[in-house]
Amino acid sequence: MTRTSYAGQTDLKIQTDRSPGDREESILDTRIMERAKPCLKQLKQGGKILGKTAKMLLETTVQDVMTKAAGAGAEQNQENVAGKKNYALITGASSGIGLEFARRLSLEGYPLILIARRRDRLEMLRRELGTECLLLPADLSRHEDLIRLCEDLVGRKIDIFINNAGFGVAGPFMGTDLLREVNMIDVNVTAQHVLFKYILHRMDAEGGGSILNVASSAGLFPAGPFMAGYYATKAYMTSLTRGVVEELRQAGSPVYVGCLCPGPVNTEFNDVASVSFALPGISAEECVDYALKMMAKKQVVIIPGRELQAAVFGQRFLPTALTVRITAAQQRKKLAADDSAKGRRAGAVDSFTESAGT
Repeated sequence: MTRTSYAGQTDLKIQTDRSPGDREESILDTRIMERAKPCLKQLKQGGKILGKTAKMLLETTVQDVMTKAAGAGAEQNQENVAGKKNYALITGASSGIGLEFARRLSLEGYPLILIARRRDRLEMLRRELGTECLLLPADLSRHEDLIRLCEDLVGRKIDIFINNAGFGVAGPFMGTDLLREVNMIDVNVTAQHVLFKYILHRMDAEGGGSILNVASSAGLFPAGPFMAGYYATKAYMTSLTRGVVEELRQAGSPVYVGCLCPGPVNTEFNDVASVSFALPGISAEECVDYALKMMAKKQVVIIPGRELQAAVFGQRFLPTALTVRITAAQQRKKLAADDSAKGRRAGAVDSFTESAGT
């Protein structure tokens, strides 16, 4: 067996013409492949489901958009005269930022469509608010739940969409759970992307609306060692939002789209994940208050907190490698929890998207 370097990385290259002694060295490789088989099988099955999901979502979207577009003008005029507010849709509504958005938009007179995994939490929130709330429990890491959600939204006009659901996986990339990371990508990227596109099609056909993709300040930094996958998912949504906003501007679309990029926010994720932060956290109330003010001003990238704004601006003047090393040092602080916290970290909830910033 020989060791070969590819682009600075070291890998193992297996020779086919090994001696009996050399073959013994392949035992480790065989064991690794055996351990990987269950993961690979599940990923293969997930790929097949995703293909079916994309087809079904496309059919549902096209049918729904065409139906809504046909009567959009008359419907919009009628609603404007009556002054009626249509639904505010919030994913990840059971806690943290999503919960606070539900409270604020309820006070502003919006009927709500609330999405989260835990029905009991949603029921508690509905009792607290005392306003019209449609509860649609869903695990957005499951493609079948994503399809069902899109079907359940047909015929319900949405004025505001808070695309908030997400979670993070912390730890060295080689030590974190693969399937947990795939679930994170399913929620933070696939589900957010699909729902963003689906609601945007509808709002554009209906003559307007507002969409806020909740990402993280993590998406504004070049990389995040020890939360590498999470940082990558947030960079995806931040980049996607900026690109789509320019497309909408050039097309003259009436739909507003923004991206909320908070840093540390004091939500239950902090307790679940046992993390500490370099910057002081703000409350969910402060975060949502600032976000709503900036949405009213049509701000594209929304960064709550002056210290975080300074950090995001300042890192532009540092070499990328240095910024990544500084971020790595901060992430190590977040992992300074005892072994008993690891189980709780793996159960991070579906609405903490405030926290992985700096």
